[in-house]
Amino acid sequence: MTIITAVIACGLLSVLYAIWATRSVLASDQGNQRMQEISAAIREGAQAYLARQYTTIAVVGIVVLLLAWWLLSITSAIGF
Repeated sequence: MTIITAVIACGLLSVLYAIWATRSVLASDQGNQRMQEISAAIREGAQAYLARQYTTIAVVGIVVLLLAWWLLSITSAIGF
């Protein structure tokens, strides 16, 4: 078995495990009403956090793009 074959086999096994784990979690009980309320609050907070992170990353990305364009070239900036 070559290293490439081993890497591909490991990748396929990891995808199969991810499918199994996802199905297992989605098939589990959602809990009682209180647990669902807590879950909704956590989900809301996580979505707000991610929205803030994506906004920050977008602003930093645009600044880096503009700096790379100004200091290097448009091709380098787009490549970055």
